[in-house]
Amino acid sequence: MNEELMRRYYATYNREDPEALAAFYHPECQLHSAQGSMQGRKEILDTYRYLVTAFEDRMTPLDIRVQGDTAEVDILDRFTAREDVADFMGQSLVAGESFELKLKAHYRAERGRFREIHIALSPD
Repeated sequence: MNEELMRRYYATYNREDPEALAAFYHPECQLHSAQGSMQGRKEILDTYRYLVTAFEDRMTPLDIRVQGDTAEVDILDRFTAREDVADFMGQSLVAGESFELKLKAHYRAERGRFREIHIALSPD
């Protein structure tokens, strides 16, 4: 794993292209967040499709630290509602309304694809 891989991942994520994004995930990737756990590339991409339908979701990596097959990334994630959203992470939004989250993510790769991802709100 290297910083260039991580930068390509976030650029692809922000393009809203699930098929291109799929190449970054191991078929059995696990993603863990405050919203729960997802098992497998298909479940992760289904959730991504929902997010980019309801929101413009732009992740900006602020700091990327890579060591071996792992990376830790500080992220600014900006969500802008494309439509009215009754409940997302405990809040309701009207179309055009935005909010930001500071996140800390930990990635573990296997053969060049993400095998495990942990995402949490940044304590900062």
